[in-house]
Amino acid sequence: MAVFTEDLLKEAESIIAQYPHRKAAIMPLLWLVQEKFGYIPNEAVLEVAELTGTTLVHIEAIIKFYEMFHDHPVGKCQLMLCTNVSCLLQGADKTLQKLKEVLGINVGETTSDGMFTLEEVECLAACDKAPVLLVNAMDLYEKVKPDKVEQIIADLIERYGKSDGTGK
Repeated sequence: MAVFTEDLLKEAESIIAQYPHRKAAIMPLLWLVQEKFGYIPNEAVLEVAELTGTTLVHIEAIIKFYEMFHDHPVGKCQLMLCTNVSCLLQGADKTLQKLKEVLGINVGETTSDGMFTLEEVECLAACDKAPVLLVNAMDLYEKVKPDKVEQIIADLIERYGKSDGTGK
Protein backbone atom coordinates (compact mmCIF):
# COMPACT_ATOMS: atom_id res chain seq x y z
CA MET A 1 0.00 0.00 0.00
CA ALA A 2 1.41 3.37 -1.00
CA VAL A 3 1.14 5.98 1.73
CA PHE A 4 1.90 8.84 -0.61
CA THR A 5 -1.20 9.12 -2.74
CA GLU A 6 -1.10 11.49 -5.71
CA ASP A 7 -2.26 14.45 -3.58
CA LEU A 8 0.09 13.67 -0.71
CA LEU A 9 2.96 13.23 -3.15
CA LYS A 10 2.29 16.69 -4.61
CA GLU A 11 2.37 18.13 -1.10
CA ALA A 12 5.60 16.24 -0.37
CA GLU A 13 7.27 17.53 -3.52
CA SER A 14 6.22 21.05 -2.57
CA ILE A 15 7.87 20.61 0.83
CA ILE A 16 11.04 19.15 -0.71
CA ALA A 17 11.26 22.10 -3.13
CA GLN A 18 11.65 24.47 -0.15
CA TYR A 19 15.01 22.98 0.80
CA PRO A 20 18.41 23.11 -0.91
CA HIS A 21 18.89 19.34 -0.34
CA ARG A 22 16.20 16.66 -0.39
CA LYS A 23 17.44 15.20 2.91
CA ALA A 24 16.65 18.47 4.67
CA ALA A 25 12.96 17.75 4.11
CA ILE A 26 12.93 14.50 6.09
CA MET A 27 11.40 15.89 9.27
CA PRO A 28 8.72 18.00 7.53
CA LEU A 29 7.77 14.93 5.47
CA LEU A 30 7.51 12.82 8.61
CA TRP A 31 5.27 15.51 10.13
CA LEU A 32 3.13 15.45 7.00
CA VAL A 33 2.63 11.69 7.26
CA GLN A 34 2.00 11.82 11.00
CA GLU A 35 -0.59 14.58 10.58
CA LYS A 36 -2.44 12.47 8.03
CA PHE A 37 -2.34 9.11 9.83
CA GLY A 38 -1.75 10.03 13.47
CA TYR A 39 1.53 8.10 13.35
CA ILE A 40 4.15 7.05 10.79
CA PRO A 41 3.26 3.69 9.23
CA ASN A 42 6.11 1.35 8.19
CA GLU A 43 5.23 1.82 4.54
CA ALA A 44 5.80 5.57 4.86
CA VAL A 45 9.32 5.11 6.22
CA LEU A 46 10.48 3.52 2.98
CA GLU A 47 8.66 6.11 0.88
CA VAL A 48 10.23 9.03 2.79
CA ALA A 49 13.64 7.41 2.37
CA GLU A 50 13.07 7.13 -1.38
CA LEU A 51 11.74 10.68 -1.68
CA THR A 52 14.73 12.13 0.16
CA GLY A 53 17.43 9.89 -1.31
CA THR A 54 18.46 8.39 1.99
CA THR A 55 18.30 5.01 3.68
CA LEU A 56 15.53 3.29 5.52
CA VAL A 57 17.77 3.01 8.59
CA HIS A 58 18.38 6.76 8.59
CA ILE A 59 14.63 7.51 8.60
CA GLU A 60 13.97 4.89 11.31
CA ALA A 61 16.73 6.42 13.46
CA ILE A 62 15.11 9.87 13.22
CA ILE A 63 11.72 8.47 14.19
CA LYS A 64 13.20 6.63 17.17
CA PHE A 65 15.34 9.58 18.31
CA TYR A 66 12.62 12.25 18.37
CA GLU A 67 9.83 11.60 20.86
CA MET A 68 7.46 13.69 18.77
CA PHE A 69 7.36 11.03 16.05
CA HIS A 70 5.35 7.84 16.52
CA ASP A 71 5.79 4.53 14.75
CA HIS A 72 2.53 3.23 16.21
CA PRO A 73 -0.96 4.66 16.63
CA VAL A 74 -1.41 7.04 19.56
CA GLY A 75 -4.50 8.51 21.17
CA LYS A 76 -6.28 11.64 20.13
CA CYS A 77 -4.66 13.25 23.20
CA GLN A 78 -1.03 12.39 23.68
CA LEU A 79 -0.12 13.16 27.28
CA MET A 80 3.59 13.62 27.90
CA LEU A 81 4.51 14.06 31.56
CA CYS A 82 8.03 15.22 32.37
CA THR A 83 9.68 13.09 35.04
CA ASN A 84 13.11 14.66 34.95
CA VAL A 85 14.75 15.88 38.16
CA SER A 86 12.95 19.22 38.59
CA CYS A 87 9.54 17.74 37.88
CA LEU A 88 10.25 14.67 39.98
CA LEU A 89 11.25 16.83 42.94
CA GLN A 90 7.92 18.63 42.59
CA GLY A 91 5.88 15.41 42.65
CA ALA A 92 5.74 14.21 39.05
CA ASP A 93 5.84 10.61 40.29
CA LYS A 94 2.59 11.16 42.21
CA THR A 95 1.05 12.96 39.24
CA LEU A 96 2.02 10.04 36.99
CA GLN A 97 0.40 7.58 39.39
CA LYS A 98 -2.81 9.64 39.37
CA LEU A 99 -2.81 9.84 35.56
CA LYS A 100 -2.42 6.05 35.35
CA GLU A 101 -5.23 5.58 37.86
CA VAL A 102 -7.66 8.00 36.18
CA LEU A 103 -6.95 6.74 32.66
CA GLY A 104 -6.67 3.06 33.58
CA ILE A 105 -3.50 2.61 31.55
CA ASN A 106 0.25 2.42 32.06
CA VAL A 107 2.98 4.51 30.46
CA GLY A 108 3.22 3.75 26.75
CA GLU A 109 -0.38 2.58 26.51
CA THR A 110 -3.49 4.05 24.91
CA THR A 111 -6.96 3.97 26.41
CA SER A 112 -9.30 1.44 24.81
CA ASP A 113 -11.37 4.23 23.24
CA GLY A 114 -8.28 5.65 21.51
CA MET A 115 -8.61 8.94 23.36
CA PHE A 116 -5.45 9.11 25.49
CA THR A 117 -1.88 7.89 25.23
CA LEU A 118 0.29 8.34 28.31
CA GLU A 119 4.01 8.93 27.94
CA GLU A 120 6.83 9.77 30.30
CA VAL A 121 9.39 12.19 28.84
CA GLU A 122 12.80 13.23 30.02
CA CYS A 123 12.59 17.01 29.83
CA LEU A 124 10.18 19.61 28.50
CA ALA A 125 12.41 22.59 29.39
CA ALA A 126 9.91 24.15 31.78
CA CYS A 127 11.60 23.35 35.07
CA ASP A 128 10.33 26.54 36.72
CA LYS A 129 6.75 25.32 36.17
CA ALA A 130 7.29 21.74 37.39
CA PRO A 131 5.73 19.29 37.11
CA VAL A 132 4.60 19.86 33.55
CA LEU A 133 2.35 17.94 31.18
CA LEU A 134 2.48 18.50 27.43
CA VAL A 135 -0.63 17.61 25.46
CA ASN A 136 -0.36 16.92 21.72
CA ALA A 137 3.02 18.68 21.57
CA MET A 138 1.16 22.01 21.80
CA ASP A 139 -0.44 22.71 25.17
CA LEU A 140 1.71 22.87 28.29
CA TYR A 141 0.00 22.39 31.63
CA GLU A 142 2.03 23.82 34.51
CA LYS A 143 2.38 22.75 38.15
CA VAL A 144 0.30 19.63 37.53
CA LYS A 145 -0.34 18.07 40.91
CA PRO A 146 -2.43 14.91 41.39
CA ASP A 147 -5.46 16.94 42.48
CA LYS A 148 -5.53 18.66 39.04
CA VAL A 149 -5.44 15.47 36.95
CA GLU A 150 -9.17 14.66 36.88
CA GLN A 151 -10.06 18.22 35.85
CA ILE A 152 -7.41 18.25 33.11
CA ILE A 153 -8.73 14.97 31.70
CA ALA A 154 -12.32 16.25 31.83
CA ASP A 155 -11.28 19.47 30.08
CA LEU A 156 -9.49 17.51 27.35
CA ILE A 157 -12.52 15.30 26.76
CA GLU A 158 -14.67 18.42 26.47
CA ARG A 159 -12.16 20.12 24.16
CA TYR A 160 -11.40 17.19 21.86
CA GLY A 161 -14.65 15.27 22.16
CA LYS A 162 -14.94 11.58 22.70
CA SER A 163 -12.72 9.48 20.50
CA ASP A 164 -14.11 7.31 17.75
CA GLY A 165 -11.65 4.61 18.79
CA THR A 166 -9.14 5.32 16.04
CA GLY A 167 -7.10 7.93 17.90
CA LYS A 168 -7.92 10.53 15.25
